[in-house]
Amino acid sequence: MVWWVERPMPEDQTEWVERLRAGEETAVRELIRSYGGPLVRFLGGMVGSAADAEDLAQEAFVRLVEHAAEFRGESSLKTYLFRIAHNLALNFLASAPRRYEVYPDEMPDRPSAEPAAAQQVEASENAGRLRAALARLPPQQRAVVILRTWQDLSFREIASALALAEGTAKAHYFFALKNLRRQMETTP
Repeated sequence: MVWWVERPMPEDQTEWVERLRAGEETAVRELIRSYGGPLVRFLGGMVGSAADAEDLAQEAFVRLVEHAAEFRGESSLKTYLFRIAHNLALNFLASAPRRYEVYPDEMPDRPSAEPAAAQQVEASENAGRLRAALARLPPQQRAVVILRTWQDLSFREIASALALAEGTAKAHYFFALKNLRRQMETTP
C-alpha cells in the first residue's frame, strides 16, 4: 500500500518545523508526502523487506513527530528523519536474525536506453546480483551506499543522518564500493 505521494519540501523549513512542533496535522501529512517514498526505499535497502520497510518508516514518522521539540535545526529535517530511520533499521536488524530478502526493483539500474531482450535479461541479472551483494554489506556501509547512490545525499548529509564524521562516511562508501566490486567479480 502506498501511503505517500512524493512532493518537494519547502526550502525554508523553519515555519514548517514550527507547525510540526505545534502538532498541526497538515504538517505531518506534508512530511509524509515529501519523504515517505525515499524513506521506504532507504529502509527497504537496509532491512530487505518491503513490508518491514513500510512499518519502520511509519515508526520513524511517529518518532519524529513525538520528538519534534528536540529538533535543534543543526541538520536538515530530512537528515534528522533519516537518522531516526537508520537507528530503527539497526535496532530491527539486531533484534533477531532475519533472512534478507532482496528488495525488488526499488534500486533501479538506471539504464540510459532501451536495450535488446538479451541485454535486458543480463541487466536484470546484474541488478539482482548487485542487490544481493548490497545485502551482504555491513549495515553502515549499506546505509552510506543507499543514501549516496539512491537518495543523492552529500557526504555531509550522510554523516549527519548516520551520526558519523564526514570522513568516516566517505571511508564507509569507499570500502562498500570495494566490497561490492569484489563480490560482483566473484559471484557468477
